[in-house]
Amino acid sequence: VAYGTTREDTLAACGDTNNGFGYIFNCNRLGNGAHNLRAYADGVEFANVNFNVTTLGVEYLEGASGEYTLPGFPQAGDTVTVRWAEPHQNFVIVGANRNAASVQPTAAAPLAQLLANLESPQQGSFESGIGLIRGWICQASTVEIQIDGGARQRVAYGTTRPDTVATCGDDNNGFGYTFNWNRLGNGNHNLRVIADGVEFANVNFTVTTLGVEFLQGASGEYPIANFPQAGKSVSLRWAEPHQNFVIVNYQ
Repeated sequence: VAYGTTREDTLAACGDTNNGFGYIFNCNRLGNGAHNLRAYADGVEFANVNFNVTTLGVEYLEGASGEYTLPGFPQAGDTVTVRWAEPHQNFVIVGANRNAASVQPTAAAPLAQLLANLESPQQGSFESGIGLIRGWICQASTVEIQIDGGARQRVAYGTTRPDTVATCGDDNNGFGYTFNWNRLGNGNHNLRVIADGVEFANVNFTVTTLGVEFLQGASGEYPIANFPQAGKSVSLRWAEPHQNFVIVNYQ
């Protein structure tokens, strides 16, 4: 697991900020049902949790699309609109009555030709809740991100990515940075990714919030008919730790 991501919220407890860790994992690989996760630091277990996974029957769903309005969330009289986002393999909040055609993403700047890929966010994507800035790069000493021209933040690098072996010759090439998109506020934003001082990704994306940085106490479960295809349905449930909806049933 890559370790050392900047986490400013750990300064008081740790005395420094380079304490974040992250591991990009497609939970669809586990299959439906209950699973267990144990986490270790220097050989000592510090976390042991059980969780449930709901898949859509495949490891990576391609070609699906859909946008749905969920009434009465986060409270009576409110609505949110969610849209399927293939890179996330989940739904993201895009707002109420948003016309995607009216959003015109700015073209990305020419970038250095490195063996690297920013997988999420993508140019012109919609982001919501707590997400993961993720991708891979074959060789780097340091990976940093910069959002909206702000201070650069160090990103943990070196996560195992077996899918990069053919390109890179090894598999310890993943990077990831957990980020609460709500901190940015509604609207268009920019992300740059830099490896050893060289920019290799520059994307513009749109954030939709629910008006607060971290929504507490909300709940709701909603059926979505005819997704990912006619005759099928999923159920979405609000998950506070994700600040987003998760799929809890598929039939």
